[in-house]
Amino acid sequence: MPAQETASWQSWVFSQILSRTLRPLTRHVPVDRRTLPVARLVIERAALGSGRLPRGTVVEHVALGNCAAELVRAPGAGDHGRILVYFHGGGFVAGSARAWRPLVAALSARSGLPVLSVDYRLVPEHALADAVADGAGAYRWLLARGHGGDDIVLAGDSAGGGLAFLVALRLRAEGLPGPGRIAAFSPWVDFAASGQSHRFNRLHDPYLSAACVGAVTELCVAGREPELAELSPLYADLGGLPPVLLLVGEKELLRSDGELMARRLTEAAVPCELQVWPGQMHAFPLLRLLPESAAALGELARFATAPLP
Repeated sequence: MPAQETASWQSWVFSQILSRTLRPLTRHVPVDRRTLPVARLVIERAALGSGRLPRGTVVEHVALGNCAAELVRAPGAGDHGRILVYFHGGGFVAGSARAWRPLVAALSARSGLPVLSVDYRLVPEHALADAVADGAGAYRWLLARGHGGDDIVLAGDSAGGGLAFLVALRLRAEGLPGPGRIAAFSPWVDFAASGQSHRFNRLHDPYLSAACVGAVTELCVAGREPELAELSPLYADLGGLPPVLLLVGEKELLRSDGELMARRLTEAAVPCELQVWPGQMHAFPLLRLLPESAAALGELARFATAPLP
């Protein structure tokens, strides 16, 4: 169950503002190679401005072969034992570890864990498979530093939430020890947009539009016809994955992605906790001014630090 049973007044006000300002842009301004630089800049600045880092936060820059990462430690975060690996959102076409640093630092502070935030390669300059390879490379880097698979929690928001599952599936295919847990905010796991919320929340999501999701999907597919399971973990064999926490917003376009994923995981005998947060939009934990953001980070921290079964 969500930590809050009703939406805050701050959430309602912010939803109204976004629906009148940002949503018309995502509906009518095409997302393509021409407009992508501007979209990236807007997303980068919005994420960077989402909050300040806790005083005393340490950010260590890490080279991971084909990409970089940031090892973020808020005050009190331990240097040994359990660790979070975080994949930022942005539809696989935008976002960065630097821009998501305020959220990642807040998550480190709430959980008391260090967080490795992966600056994976983006579409369309690179293939989505490169992002998966980068995520798996970050995981192998932690294994080489002495972390056991059970010590590692894969997490992310939106596209990053989907990437957490794709990375876990890649690790399984490579025969590596799997992560101890997976957690995702508003995961994008269904490139076919088959869920009902892609229809009934078209007019309710305050900023994410079907046109935007469709355009980003085209950039990710890049004219190919890949197997759905290659891009969408919803259609993969999910057996053997670790316990999962999914948080989605009631009003978001991708709500069904989380709900269908929870159903598929349950069918595969994977322990899964699904929380549908009343009145919330897509990836609401990123909006740090909302009370729901702090509460959602607390839920992920609770899940990430709970004793292993």
